[in-house]
Amino acid sequence: MPTGVAVVCDTDDCLAVYLAVETGNDGDERSADEVSQMARKAAEGDGWVISFGFAQPVMTCPGCADGRGPVLERGECRRCMGLVGMESKCVYCLRRTEED
Repeated sequence: MPTGVAVVCDTDDCLAVYLAVETGNDGDERSADEVSQMARKAAEGDGWVISFGFAQPVMTCPGCADGRGPVLERGECRRCMGLVGMESKCVYCLRRTEED
């Protein structure tokens, strides 16, 4: 059964989620650390911000990092799972849905 790794925003009350890595079920075994690093790199590449708190990395979604968050309404945005508005653009991270 395929599994995946999600990155969640560390901002209080933010519902942002980034589905970063699909690990698959092809017998390719990876350590938890490898998968976590892959997920962080994928999220960073899509606008998430990494920082460190209590000796471990924390992620902030693009909306919170730019002052438009926290994500309070879930929607169909691939970058943060935020609500997509009338202009086919996420109201939190501003990603256009046709970019997906």
